[in-house]
Amino acid sequence: MSHQILLLLPVLTLGLATSQQGDKVPCKMVNKEVSCQCRGLAQVPSGLPWDTEALDLSGNQLQSILASPLGLYAALRHLDLSANEISFLQPGVFQALSHLEHLNLAHNRLALSAGGLGHLPHLSSLDLSGNSLYSGLLEQLLGEAPALRTLALAENSLTRLARQTFGGTPALERLDLHSNVLMDIEDGAFEALPRLTHLNLSRNSLTCISDFSLPQLRVLDLSCNSIEAFQMAPEPQAGYQLTWLDLRENKLLRFPDLAALPALLYLNVSNNLISLPARPPPGGKATHAPSEGWSASPLSDPPGRRRNASAHPLSQLSNLDLSYNEIELVPEGFLEHLTSLRFLNLSRNCLQAFEAPRAGSLPCLVLLDVSHNALGTLELGAGALGSLRTLLLQHNALRGLPPQTFAGLASLQRLNLQGNRVIPCGGPGGPGSSGCVDFSGISSLRSLNLVDNELETLRAGAFLHTPLTELDLSFNPGLDVATRALAGLEASLEVLALQGNGLEVLQVDLPCFSCLKQLNLAENRLSRLPAWTQAVSLEVLDLRNNSFSLLPSSAMGGLETSLRRLYLQGNPLSCCGNGWLAAQLHQGRVDVDDATRDLTCRFDSQEEVFLSHVRPEDCEKGGLKNVNLIIILTFTLVSAVALAMLATCCCVRQQKFNQQYKA
Repeated sequence: MSHQILLLLPVLTLGLATSQQGDKVPCKMVNKEVSCQCRGLAQVPSGLPWDTEALDLSGNQLQSILASPLGLYAALRHLDLSANEISFLQPGVFQALSHLEHLNLAHNRLALSAGGLGHLPHLSSLDLSGNSLYSGLLEQLLGEAPALRTLALAENSLTRLARQTFGGTPALERLDLHSNVLMDIEDGAFEALPRLTHLNLSRNSLTCISDFSLPQLRVLDLSCNSIEAFQMAPEPQAGYQLTWLDLRENKLLRFPDLAALPALLYLNVSNNLISLPARPPPGGKATHAPSEGWSASPLSDPPGRRRNASAHPLSQLSNLDLSYNEIELVPEGFLEHLTSLRFLNLSRNCLQAFEAPRAGSLPCLVLLDVSHNALGTLELGAGALGSLRTLLLQHNALRGLPPQTFAGLASLQRLNLQGNRVIPCGGPGGPGSSGCVDFSGISSLRSLNLVDNELETLRAGAFLHTPLTELDLSFNPGLDVATRALAGLEASLEVLALQGNGLEVLQVDLPCFSCLKQLNLAENRLSRLPAWTQAVSLEVLDLRNNSFSLLPSSAMGGLETSLRRLYLQGNPLSCCGNGWLAAQLHQGRVDVDDATRDLTCRFDSQEEVFLSHVRPEDCEKGGLKNVNLIIILTFTLVSAVALAMLATCCCVRQQKFNQQYKA
């Protein structure tokens, strides 16, 4: 009895101290939810409705959580105490909250606490992230939470998980341990969690995963550690259920053996040190030891086990990321059984060749990224990659490809060849150089990037019967665009870029492209544009760093209803004769960037002023001066002629007079 009285004393004392401010609670109340977020509170307010179900006290200055007045709100289901300075929890402080389901104590100072959370029978989610918790203290703090399903322990100072750490949370389904300093996980640390499906161990200091044996786990994040090896335990009778595995940014030297994970859908092993096993010799024997050779291919059946085609390892895999590794060769058969693969990323490796020669290869693949390698060979067989929509090949060493390299990709929509040496052929039956690629007749292709391919000539009909909506031919200095090079695109092209090609004359009848919305002609030597005399769809026009002095309304009038953005800086604009442009700037019809707002122009006197400051009378005065000058010159000339004629007449009369006088 005396013990209970002692416990009631701090409750009564605190109640008296807070009674005066009970009627002045600086919180927002809606129904049974109360928000006291960022109110500068130093203690839990006592004047709240007793039937409050959700209370947000985050972002205040709370240092201690006591049983009173918190115990008054027995109906609480959600309690947010995050981002405070809490370092003390009164023992049993949450036990009076018998309905509490969600508790957030993230980003406090619980590492200084000597107490625990006690028994929380109905708690389903608990966030203890960012509290500098260390191993040993965690077990003391957790207590009993038999209904807990979600636990966040991220951004703490945990170095080790003991076998008994999660003994009081048998119903746990999601566990977040990212951004700790974990170096060791004791065997059996997760055995007390038979329902665990999501485990985040990213951004720790783990070096090895050996005998992985969590058959119930579905999502495992091991990214950003120092893992050199990932090894599976023998497959349990029920089989593994893992569908999502993230191993990016580790130190893996080999592709992990995942033959026991038939349900795996997502696998990321990017940013490692992986080099795939070499191709076996014709005799079928690997050139390396069994542990590193072809027989240990991670996509091969385990020794002594036979599977049918439908049960092949990783046959359900949908997303595979192998980027940023040290792969020089994709061995024959490595991808053969990945019949469900939709996304494959092999960028940023050391590949010199990529082959998909067989019909039916990777039938579900939608995106293939082989960019930023050293590809010199690309073999895509007829009927292979039948679902491929996006092919990224930029920044390789491709040149001299066969003409029909991409013709067999029946679903291809986007093709990026930037930074290669690929030459387009002319139209069907037209002239073409040796080693050119035929881009005509690819009915599915919508976007083509040929930036920086050292193109010299774009022949007529290069894209006939290929309804491109986006075409980028930029940064091919000296490019000669034939008169009908873009023939066939008039009804489909929406984005055209010809930037940085040194063009002096544009041999493209742009007003005929009825769907064109974005046109980039920057960094050329153009001084004239074809006349847009009728309304078109062009919305963005980039003419930076060219040789334009005039943009007359006779050529630009058709753009007034559609043009939304205009880039013009870096041109020798004339102050007079640009009435159309001045009207756009003054009336705000066209959005321009800061550089375009400060456009400068020159008068005939070479005086440079801001175009926006030019007034119509400035040009009229200049015209009047010219008229006056012409009148003066004309008068002077007429006067000179008259004087010359008068002098001539005088000389003639003088000669006649002299002759008469002598006679």
